[in-house]
Amino acid sequence: MRKLFFLVCFLAVFAGVFLMTRAPFPNTPARPATGQQTTMALNDQMITYYAQGDGPRVALMASAGREASDFNELIEELVSAGYRAVAIEAPGINGTSMLEDPSLYNFATHVEAVIKNDKNTRDEGPTFLIGHAFGNRVVRAAAHKYPDLVNGVILIAAGGEKPIEPTAEAALKNIFNPISSFKKRLRDIDYAFFAEGNEIPKYWQRGWHTKTAVLQGKSKTETPETNWLAGGIGPMLVVQADADRIAPKEDTADLLLARYPDRVTVNTISNAGHALLPEQPEAVSRAVLDFLKSYHPTGSDD
Repeated sequence: MRKLFFLVCFLAVFAGVFLMTRAPFPNTPARPATGQQTTMALNDQMITYYAQGDGPRVALMASAGREASDFNELIEELVSAGYRAVAIEAPGINGTSMLEDPSLYNFATHVEAVIKNDKNTRDEGPTFLIGHAFGNRVVRAAAHKYPDLVNGVILIAAGGEKPIEPTAEAALKNIFNPISSFKKRLRDIDYAFFAEGNEIPKYWQRGWHTKTAVLQGKSKTETPETNWLAGGIGPMLVVQADADRIAPKEDTADLLLARYPDRVTVNTISNAGHALLPEQPEAVSRAVLDFLKSYHPTGSDD
């Protein structure tokens, strides 16, 4: 009996130490999203999104395995400038159903459904789409599939065309490993997403949804054709970080500008990595709003 008691105590201590070194786990919620939450039905699926503001619609899709709340600061600026911001949760996050067939075009059906469901706006014209990291693939696919609904796209930390540098790719995958220690996860987040010296905010230390990221990772093989890369036919802004290890400019912004010179504008943000939004929120907001003022005006713009 004494041996059993000591064994139970040892296992309890071991489990406690194990949990302490790994908490918060990657899929711990990041932070609440701003806006009015709506969960809508699409056939047998549910989609959660957050909307606020009254004006031309801007819909937003977050990075791989990340929550819509990553856009909170940008959304505040969009709403203040007279836009209606609609941030859509990816499958597997905060009530949005997982997809059985994770092609980019099926991800894009969620964007279409939300745009058509969101009626609380004084401007029912086409929507501008913003995608961060993996979200840029989804909004490009949506712009290609639904050109009548989409006015143009803004790609923040765009990628998806060239292979990721091996060390950065390994760090990206390790972030979603639930048995990785918290210290190691922080090192991987820092390397994969943040420019040297930039602080990782608390909400970026958590909010990494493993099942969602795995599902999104399958989209490349589930979407063999590459027409989505064009991002439709409208204007495109590429917000490029100068220290992006996952999507460096020679693999992203440079390619898009060379391929579509009449449609693409590139705005390079200094001292930023793949995360970009939490690193340089004011610079990102300025780039986005300046572009929207030209191509998706609120009606009150000079």
